[in-house]
Amino acid sequence: MKIYWLTLITLFLSSFLCAEFELPEFHTGIVIQAETYFGEDDFVTDSLPSPHNVTRYSVPQDKFTMRSAVIEAEGEFQDKILYNVEIGMATCEAGNGLNIMLMDAGIYYKLNEQIKFGLMKGHVMRGFEMHDECVGVLTAEKAFSLNTFKNQCHPTGFVLETDHAFRKNMGLKTQLGILNGPTETSYTDEYDRNLGIIFHTPLKGISIGGFYNLVRQDFGKMNDESYEDGYRYGFGTNIDFQNIFFRAEYFSGKGFTESIVRDSILINPATEFYESSLPEDNIMNAYYLETAYKIQSDLFGLRYFQPYLKYQSWNKLANIDQFYWDDPKTQQQEEIKVKDFVSSFFTLGLTIGLDEEHTKLKFDYEFPVLVSDIESEEAGRLIVRLQTEF
Repeated sequence: MKIYWLTLITLFLSSFLCAEFELPEFHTGIVIQAETYFGEDDFVTDSLPSPHNVTRYSVPQDKFTMRSAVIEAEGEFQDKILYNVEIGMATCEAGNGLNIMLMDAGIYYKLNEQIKFGLMKGHVMRGFEMHDECVGVLTAEKAFSLNTFKNQCHPTGFVLETDHAFRKNMGLKTQLGILNGPTETSYTDEYDRNLGIIFHTPLKGISIGGFYNLVRQDFGKMNDESYEDGYRYGFGTNIDFQNIFFRAEYFSGKGFTESIVRDSILINPATEFYESSLPEDNIMNAYYLETAYKIQSDLFGLRYFQPYLKYQSWNKLANIDQFYWDDPKTQQQEEIKVKDFVSSFFTLGLTIGLDEEHTKLKFDYEFPVLVSDIESEEAGRLIVRLQTEF
């Protein structure tokens, strides 16, 4: 393995030294938004040691935020070495979006017009939604379930990519990734291995895709710091034809930090004793459907209006029918029957094109439709976003 890496780096350096220098292309993106929340805090009563309210969910504060601001440079040397570097800030990476950091970076050796391989830090092909930039998807944010399944937004590792065009409107893209685990400290003891495929069908604007992902990481089990294995897979379709857009994807997986239900709180309904009656790693199923229609316009100098809808649903205990527990957050000594694990959100929004390609004004409102017995009802969120790139 070490010899392979040395060979790869030698190829990069040799091509770099022999190449004629060309100035890279620069791109800039800025996204600023206002967020307003509609809902109530979730309180429960704790009877021990004395009655008082415990907050399980707090409605976030309304705020203005810099969602992202990045500068990217990309270029190539003699049609063989491709590179890109993106530096900036984003709330998905830094939490508060205030820290400047390396977002994406990559160096690839182009074997021919169809195949390239190299080292990268960036988005991995785990379906359409995960492969897209966060601010490039239809709605303001990606599906909630993907935040649970993902290892990290911008993993680092080796990738092999192919892109074959068979004929007009028909092609096949693949990506094999051997990546670090979430802590970015290892690609052996802790790892992220992914295979993604996107097939562009002969029907113009219609694509289908899928992925299979093996992970090994610390899922946060009590009294157990060892790494555990998990998997995720998904498939879906993407339709982008003239003014019509539609996308649907299904995901399933085992092994994620929120999948652990502690043995100490489980009650077997048959014996009425505390014991392990659930698997430690539960299966999560999730899907989303979204659609949009673009209306071209000359009204007040605006270029287009694009109303959109999205429905998403997930089940974090898809392999369980029901169980009983004592709520560990409140220490209530009361058996609670838990049988509904499905949660869902609905999103409606409008994107207004202030110019043809670069600048958009987005109104996005998402709110809960179904709330699982094991989760608190979150507040609805209205996002008003102004974004541009050039």
